[in-house]
Amino acid sequence: MTTVADIVSRAHSKIGIKAADESLTAYQMQTGVEALGMMLSGWRLHGVDALHSPLTADNPFPMQSEFEEGAVYNLAARLSSDYQVPAMFDTDGYFRAIQASYMKTNTATLPSAILRTPSQQWPVS
Repeated sequence: MTTVADIVSRAHSKIGIKAADESLTAYQMQTGVEALGMMLSGWRLHGVDALHSPLTADNPFPMQSEFEEGAVYNLAARLSSDYQVPAMFDTDGYFRAIQASYMKTNTATLPSAILRTPSQQWPVS
C-alpha cells in the first residue's frame, strides 16, 4: 500500500531534491504533505474529488494506484518552485487523464414528442 509519504518522497526525487538512498527532512516531508493536500483539494474545482480528509505522512494515498504517477509528477511540479528548480516535464497529460477518469456523464431521457415530431412521422395514406 502506497502512503502519502511515498508520494511526497517520489515527488522530491523527480525534481532532484533527494537521492534514492536519502530521506527527506521533517520539514520537507511536512511541506510536501501539505502541498499534496492542497493540490488534491484544488482538484475538486476541476471535477476530481479524491475524497480525502486532512493528510498525514502515514495515511494511505487516497486515490487508486493508477493515479499515483500522475500525482507524483503533479506534486513535483507544484514543489519545484519552492526549491527554485524548474520542472522539466509536462504534467497536463497526467492531470487530463485523471480528470477524464473522474468525469461523470448523465443519461439523458427525452420525451417521445421530441423524438417523433410531426415532421418526422410517415405520411398517412
